[in-house]
Amino acid sequence: MKIIPVIDVLGGVTVHAVKGLRKEYKPLKSVLCKSPDPIEVGNAFKRMGFKNLYIADLDAIMYGKLNLLLLKDMKEKTGIDEIMVDVGTYSYTKTEKILKTGISKIVVGTETLQSTLDLIKVLEKIKAEKIVVSLDLINGKLLTKCVELKEKPLDMVSMLFENFGVKMLIVLELSKVGSGEGPNFNVVEKILQKIHVPLIVGGGIRNMEDILKLEKMGVYGVLIATALHNGKIRREDLKQFLG
Repeated sequence: MKIIPVIDVLGGVTVHAVKGLRKEYKPLKSVLCKSPDPIEVGNAFKRMGFKNLYIADLDAIMYGKLNLLLLKDMKEKTGIDEIMVDVGTYSYTKTEKILKTGISKIVVGTETLQSTLDLIKVLEKIKAEKIVVSLDLINGKLLTKCVELKEKPLDMVSMLFENFGVKMLIVLELSKVGSGEGPNFNVVEKILQKIHVPLIVGGGIRNMEDILKLEKMGVYGVLIATALHNGKIRREDLKQFLG
């Protein structure tokens, strides 16, 4: 199973994400590094042995301010093998620009997806392996502006995306991010029963027990931040996953 650390960037600095209340996010304080500078945080993860990274560019998601230079620097200056990034709304042109920075995968979140047609158009022009779709949840409910998705159960939405040709999914419970309340195992189980593509889980990961339970359930990877920054999950705890 892959353990994927998360960097949330707002105003050019790494912030501590808590329950999706983005306007209340504060600059990160971490036992891993002295500064909330995204490059320094990324390098701290690299030193721990992580080979994957998830970046949420909140300036892009919230205000449409895409920072291509930051993405390029994150790839070049951290040397992390695989970086996936969520920058909000997408077009083929924007997607191409992001991939040219060296970013490995682009996350298309239901939060900012306007129409399933938008996703289909991107998948027609970009290799499906480069696209990861995130089921963004608030208290177990799908967060989306997409009319085609609003009334559908989560397991049906996940099947729909797989039928579109999506090769990897994320289920991200925003209301649990940074809370230490534990992931929504019931939602994860329902989705796993319906899909045949890898599933990454994010939101509320507390400890190694959560990670091991998700691994046993068949989850492909987990997104984690707070439990690393507060020291509840340490490098030595993750040896079996970091190789």
